[in-house]
Amino acid sequence: MSTVCDHCGYRSNEVKTGGEVPERGRRITVTVAKVEDLSRDILKSEWCALSSPELSITVEPGTLGGRFTTIEGLLTQVRDDLKANIFDVSAQGGDSLAPENRTRWEAFFDKLDSAIKGDFLPFTMVLEDPLAGSYVQSLAEVDGDLDDRLKVEEYERTKEEMEELGLLDMKTEEYEQRDGPEVKQGES
Repeated sequence: MSTVCDHCGYRSNEVKTGGEVPERGRRITVTVAKVEDLSRDILKSEWCALSSPELSITVEPGTLGGRFTTIEGLLTQVRDDLKANIFDVSAQGGDSLAPENRTRWEAFFDKLDSAIKGDFLPFTMVLEDPLAGSYVQSLAEVDGDLDDRLKVEEYERTKEEMEELGLLDMKTEEYEQRDGPEVKQGES
């Protein structure tokens, strides 16, 4: 889904995944060690959590919705959304933000800006997707070499993830059968 406002120029895009629920979740770890890593295509599903220990970022599932962008674009979205929520004068922060908190946030945003420009390298990004609908482009697809900065692994979902996704209550076998008495064709 893509939205563009003709009046103010605001742009937004969101990707909704569909299809069968896979048996396991997927964890993708990418080491952003070169500027070209920032240009990797990335599909982040709406159920995907995102983290980067070096950048002190943790984004919970559902926060950014589904996105198809680049690593640079995803970090820019995180920065812009956080900045609007922290420094917007109509929000609780704004001008009344305590000086020590403002300094800490400014240092955080400076580091994030450096990462977006490719000046703060290397750092890792971890996408943990219990529905395995996320993707990060392998550079092996581009230059044919082994991509040792990208690790994709499957994992068993936690009970909490299963509960949040509604998978514990989902009936996937014999769902056509009624729970009441059997009614034979021709009877009422």
